[in-house]
Amino acid sequence: MKLLLTHRYFWPDTAPYAAMLRSIAEGLAEAGHEVRVFASRPSYRGSASAPAREILGKLRVRRTWVFRENRANPIIRALNVLLYCGGLFVHILRTRPELVTASTFPPVIAGWSASLAAHVVGARFIYHMQDIHPEVSKYSGGWLGRGLPLRLLTWLDNQTLRRASAIVVLSEDMANTLRARGVGDLPTHVINNFLLDSFDDASPPTTELRKAPGKRRVIFAGNLGRFQNLLVLAEGVARCFDQHPEVELFFLGDGAALPDLKARWSGHPQVRFGPYLPFAQARALIAESDVGLVSLTPDIYRVSYPSKVLTYLGLGVPVLAVVESTSMLAHAIRSNGLGTVPDAPTPIAIGDALHMLLNDSNVRAKVRECHEKNTTVGSVLVNWRRLLEDLRRNA
Repeated sequence: MKLLLTHRYFWPDTAPYAAMLRSIAEGLAEAGHEVRVFASRPSYRGSASAPAREILGKLRVRRTWVFRENRANPIIRALNVLLYCGGLFVHILRTRPELVTASTFPPVIAGWSASLAAHVVGARFIYHMQDIHPEVSKYSGGWLGRGLPLRLLTWLDNQTLRRASAIVVLSEDMANTLRARGVGDLPTHVINNFLLDSFDDASPPTTELRKAPGKRRVIFAGNLGRFQNLLVLAEGVARCFDQHPEVELFFLGDGAALPDLKARWSGHPQVRFGPYLPFAQARALIAESDVGLVSLTPDIYRVSYPSKVLTYLGLGVPVLAVVESTSMLAHAIRSNGLGTVPDAPTPIAIGDALHMLLNDSNVRAKVRECHEKNTTVGSVLVNWRRLLEDLRRNA
């Protein structure tokens, strides 16, 4: 089958989906499909440059030009959305693939553009939903989740859903959110992500960031956003400091909540901060940690699945997840013994849950066993190949 896999970012861009898309593309090419990739020129957090056209093993890659982005400049970001989505639409019309995929970045518009172009040329379309917009903005309090913007974006995204031959979501909670829109029976498939491959030999992180001998590291790696309740999370971890003087809380990354976190905890002997690092470098710091932290704003589990969970589990790190007990994420962690979920998003409950996890000597073995069965690249690609085979048979 002639496939076109698309996303704003593709390797060597350092965005997580950039590496994941390469793994999926290579896996489908190995299965005998003719695979092409459409993306933008690298522009994510100082990524390495790459040519506009490239043959990467069995993949043919086309990268359209965009501006280098400054995250603080909304005008440049908006122009890049137009440049990428316009280039994507034209590329589909010109190459006429049999099947097109798109994910949810840029939100709503990328999927809408790709699905419309696929419809025009008679191609099937797979919507790979890493999160569900505009509901993400609705639950996180963003202006796109209210009033006219919410109605307009939902209307556009519902068009994309109706044009899709398959909709891939990361959890049953996300599938339920789509069903709640009331747009009829949708061809929804639950296929979660996997531990990313860095594809590069990265220089090791500096010695000062490594875990010191005798320490037990509790890590939060990734975006330090304001909607992740990180100050409460830190207070909860700190409740274990006196009883566990060997415990170290390590924030690795940057984001809007970083100034508040540093104002409260900078200088504390059991709290450390590390900068944003590409995954190839951050991987070693995560792997040597003892507990991986996840914290979600209320209801976000309905529209997203935190990729850091699979990173932690793939590297053998147990998880403490501050998330609603009704979520499938909480159920999976508890039923498989992969870590713990506090009874409430409070410092007391978080501290109690961490104390229990630190005293569980069997949890790492359970994490490794679950990862080998369910979340390796190979096990996930089996589901992707099966999905494409079903679409081919039902064409």
